[in-house]
Amino acid sequence: MTSTISRRRFGQLAAGFAASLPLATPSILRAQEGDLVKMCWFNTTTVSAQIAHVLMRTDIAARNGLRMEMIQLAASPAITEALVSGAGDIGTLSDFAAVTTMAIGAPVTTVSSQALFRSAVLTTKKSGITKIEDLKGKQVYGTFGITAFQNAQEAVIKAGLVPGKDMTFVNVGPAELADAVGAQRIDAFFTYDPFVSFFENAGHAQVVSQNVTPVIALSANNRFFQQKPEVLKRFLRANSEALFFASQNQELVNGWFRSLEPAKNIPLEVLQKASSYDPAWNAKAFTDIKATLSPAQIAKMETLAKWGVEAKLLPRMPDVSKFINTAIASAVDKEAAAQGFDPKSVKITRA
Repeated sequence: MTSTISRRRFGQLAAGFAASLPLATPSILRAQEGDLVKMCWFNTTTVSAQIAHVLMRTDIAARNGLRMEMIQLAASPAITEALVSGAGDIGTLSDFAAVTTMAIGAPVTTVSSQALFRSAVLTTKKSGITKIEDLKGKQVYGTFGITAFQNAQEAVIKAGLVPGKDMTFVNVGPAELADAVGAQRIDAFFTYDPFVSFFENAGHAQVVSQNVTPVIALSANNRFFQQKPEVLKRFLRANSEALFFASQNQELVNGWFRSLEPAKNIPLEVLQKASSYDPAWNAKAFTDIKATLSPAQIAKMETLAKWGVEAKLLPRMPDVSKFINTAIASAVDKEAAAQGFDPKSVKITRA
């Protein structure tokens, strides 16, 4: 099925989540009872955004003794700023964004894995290129300073190409990229979901290499992390319950996702396809949901840190292990296995 969303509108959608955006005026929604948790999030990253909507629209947070203040922001830099300033207690950050907070020594601790997403190298239909090896002599466009850029570099090197010699990466903003792809003015580019799925769905491009391991992490302001560990634990439990509820009620939750800007213009089939690359979206049991960052995910963050320094995207090499805490999330996973959770017991509090 071909999407009817215009290139201009998609460019606006993509630009709304560019890494270079400043702190946006937040959209704040509040529940009424329990310990206050100020959560910063953005409404495009699949699965992560669906979790936020479940926390906003069901009694899951209240059942865990929490009162959520949901602060919708534009992108990772805005969330980082909110966490550093104390305006937010916890926020959703891509793995490289989380590493960036470590490199600048921000008072932030990464405490959990929340969702997985896909990044990819794609070629336009007009290019006629169907293999990544055939990018030799080509320019590959995309936004530098994001996880997808590292994934793209890794992919072309694995294919036997040397960046800067056999092919060239070109830095462009998301809106400019969307327009160039739609007009078929370029041969190749890199991006992440739901934008990968959009370009596939629209018939503009095909994937020649993809990576389904990038992580959306949950990072906490250190004051919240240190002073309210029990509240954080209950929040991580609520987050896991929200994820499992979403996986069991996909049509309902996808509708919630598409009820807020800028996601209103993401076609449903694009949203569903992009979400499906996270194994948790197809969870069969609550024990399939894991809050704890895995050793492989932590190792990937260390790789991203090294790459970021080498690419001059980070000011220094952080000691990643010092900025990650897995103890609370691990305890949540153990309790989840022992206690279980029935998504049918959840009450919807706001349609």
